[in-house]
Amino acid sequence: MSAALPRVLRTSSFRLTLLYAGLFGCSALILLGVIYGWTSMYMASSLDTAIDSDITELEDSLRTGGREALTAQVKERLQETPNGPMFILLQDPEGKVIAGNIPPSHGGEGRFDLKVPRTNSPSVAIHAHGITLPDGEYLVVGVDALPRREMHKLIVRVFGWSSAISLLLAFTGGALISRNLLRRIETISRAARDIMAGDFSRRIPVRGTADELDHLIASLNAMLERNESAMEAVRQVSNDIAHDLRTPLTRLRQRLDLAQRRAQSVEDWQRAADGCISDMDAILETFGALLRIAQIESGIPARRFAKVDLSELLRTMIEVYQPMAEENQQRFTADIASRLTVWGDRELLAQMVANVIENAMKHSPAGASIGLVTIQSPTAIAVTVTDSGPGIPAADRGRVFRRFYRLESSRSKPGSGLGLSLVEAIAALHGVSIDLTDNSPGLRFTLRFFSSDQQTLAGDRLAQHQTHAVSMAIQRWCSRLWVGAGRESAAIKGSASGRD
Repeated sequence: MSAALPRVLRTSSFRLTLLYAGLFGCSALILLGVIYGWTSMYMASSLDTAIDSDITELEDSLRTGGREALTAQVKERLQETPNGPMFILLQDPEGKVIAGNIPPSHGGEGRFDLKVPRTNSPSVAIHAHGITLPDGEYLVVGVDALPRREMHKLIVRVFGWSSAISLLLAFTGGALISRNLLRRIETISRAARDIMAGDFSRRIPVRGTADELDHLIASLNAMLERNESAMEAVRQVSNDIAHDLRTPLTRLRQRLDLAQRRAQSVEDWQRAADGCISDMDAILETFGALLRIAQIESGIPARRFAKVDLSELLRTMIEVYQPMAEENQQRFTADIASRLTVWGDRELLAQMVANVIENAMKHSPAGASIGLVTIQSPTAIAVTVTDSGPGIPAADRGRVFRRFYRLESSRSKPGSGLGLSLVEAIAALHGVSIDLTDNSPGLRFTLRFFSSDQQTLAGDRLAQHQTHAVSMAIQRWCSRLWVGAGRESAAIKGSASGRD
């Protein structure tokens, strides 16, 4: 049956409107009952006051002038208002009417309601008070209850019309609100269908009303932007993997093919196996770097965050890389401030700094100067690595963090093009900003640890987990390829050793 109702009437907003309308109706009924009761009590009290006043006057007449004075006063009053609104009955002890405009009756002592018939007109409902006089006579004084009845009818009529109008407005308003909500939801549904159909650039329009739906749509659009970027990254990575792994795989196949056709001795097979192992190690190194980046982007290492002595870590880096710089005929200088502490994973931070230093050393010629300087301010700690090499053109500085991206001048040098991608992933995990500027000559590479981000990491004791389904897919894929490649490498080594 619900399917037969219009769609507007089946929305949750319309049902919520009906619920509030029902609650309002119940509240109105309760209010009506309270007002009706209090009004009845007030009107009855007013009538009782008027009746008691008349009874007091009649009793005074009886005390001062006797029965004759009482009868005369009753008749005098009835002559003034024979048909109401005041009604009086005076009966003797035998029930005979002495005077009055009420038929003979005995309603007993106290207050009561009764109807007084009238000639050629409807009977009149009155509110009366009956008492027995000292000489046994029975006196009834009543007042027309029409004002009370009219007041009751007015209250019921006002509440009835106001409730009907309120319910009609609630029904109409609920339908309009539901219709507006349906239009906005249908807009979201159409955008979702377009995206499922393959239009990943589609976005949901925002009205600009800053309501809860606009906030939801803004979040959905941000999610769509991120998903599109992730899918574009997957496509780019797939293309880069296919391009950058083609050369070592082709070289590996050629080595094996040549060994199969031309190897004449164990030494020939040994040389071919060594070359294949070297090519396989390069491939495994590439996949290892991809796997490491995927693990970092998934947020898993954030669980190991702790307080790190950055000064001590950088001094350790200097001790490791100064001898290497001397072997390359490069000069390595450092100026590290004391007592620098940050929050993060020590191993990952060391990897980040090491990759930056290695990048500077690898792309700087002999005789170049490499420097590492720290600067502490109230808002941040800056770690800057400088070199006097060829530097990076300004147009390429935003692209060097892409996976497998390499400058044309660096194509002849060994490397996978993943070093700076790993630096960016670690920096993003730790809330570290990266800034590349010209060193004139060379490059100035700055890692900046902001105090506010460090306090957030320390307060939560966990970095915010930014889990990417795409990154996890790459991680699983790289793991399978790495395991498979490792088995092939082991098989080649075993074959070579067997021939010895």
